[in-house]
Amino acid sequence: MSAGAGMEVAADMHTYIIEDMVKKLRPALKDKARALKILNRYWVNKMALVWDTADVHQAANEIEVALTEKEAVQVLRALHLHYNPQLGLRWEDIAAHITENVLGRKMTKSEVARFVKRNLLTVQK
Repeated sequence: MSAGAGMEVAADMHTYIIEDMVKKLRPALKDKARALKILNRYWVNKMALVWDTADVHQAANEIEVALTEKEAVQVLRALHLHYNPQLGLRWEDIAAHITENVLGRKMTKSEVARFVKRNLLTVQK
């Protein structure tokens, strides 16, 4: 699903995020095109920075740690809970939280090599 011709896309909100919102709401929506239009209008004068668990896994892998999806969600929730809009959220804040809270497990040498060479995330099962 993509913004149709003539549909104004909110300047500060990535199209894929709005499309994902509509996708998640699809079972409850009768008119998807109208929903896209409404959400685009809603986001025209707003900005949201979206962090997801893939970002958390990548930050963890950069410090050679593999997290479970549950741990990645916990990291997001903790960072959100303690978020200070005057300071923002930085990439190193994610790594620091993981390290300070001793989350995840150390990645193997082969996992590190795979991440460094091919940028493939390692997620602990």
